[in-house]
Amino acid sequence: MADLNASMRVLELLEEQHDIAALKRPMRVFLYGSQQELDEIGPALEKAGWASIEPFYSLDKWTVICERQQATTEEAVVEMVSEMENIIEHTAIDFDGWETQIENKH
Repeated sequence: MADLNASMRVLELLEEQHDIAALKRPMRVFLYGSQQELDEIGPALEKAGWASIEPFYSLDKWTVICERQQATTEEAVVEMVSEMENIIEHTAIDFDGWETQIENKH
């Protein structure tokens, strides 16, 4: 289960940096699990618009880092977290959050 509170803290940090939440920018999510389960969710990730979903082994675990263009409005992030939870439901995959860049005019 994803920690929505952690996502809200990231949004607060972006706001402090005068991020323009409506601007789409690269959003990356991090998933950890077995190679088999990560392979199995690949089609669902692609259908949801995520790219770079080839699993790789690093630091004693399988990892997938996905990316897509997305805004960082609260609504968009809550929807993305919910989407990830739905995709990994009934698996042992760990959704370890997301990262993005600050988009502002300063």
